[in-house]
Amino acid sequence: MIPDDVLVHKTIEGDVEAFNELVSRHNARIYGLSVKMLGNVEDAEDATQETFMQAYKSIHTFRFQSKFGTWLYQVAVNTCKQHLRKAKNQEKFVQNYTEEAVIHGMTDKRQIPERQVVKTEQQAQVHAAIDLLPPKQREVVTLHYLHHLKYKEIAEILNCSVGTVGSRLNLAMKNLKRKLSRFQY
Repeated sequence: MIPDDVLVHKTIEGDVEAFNELVSRHNARIYGLSVKMLGNVEDAEDATQETFMQAYKSIHTFRFQSKFGTWLYQVAVNTCKQHLRKAKNQEKFVQNYTEEAVIHGMTDKRQIPERQVVKTEQQAQVHAAIDLLPPKQREVVTLHYLHHLKYKEIAEILNCSVGTVGSRLNLAMKNLKRKLSRFQY
């Protein structure tokens, strides 16, 4: 497999197919991040597309000081933040996503063994609780636990210190624990 850095160089030189390969490699992760940050699939699809358009336009600014994926996450986070700023009512995003997660994420309970039903319901509750976190806490939880990024990478993406990432994550986990304590598992 050709490394991302080589594909970035080829893209800068005008090779559109190289950029298409980068899109193919990173699309699912950028889309997943966008869904978690924005709360619904339509906005996430738009943000994902805008992220890659913005990345293509500004790929010449990539300095190879970090991984391309880290830089792309930063573009995605900024794109999602712009979407959130444009939204008149952020609560609408959370409500729509929670409803869609239940509709699309859960199959017919009669066809699933009981344990799987409980697991699915627990996952839905956790995701709904994450969606209710303040945006900065939701960002770090999404990047760390759902996208498995290290504190240093998250700090680069969010343009903050590693300590700030840790602090936000700690506060987010306390908030999640409080929100989830009302559910019995």
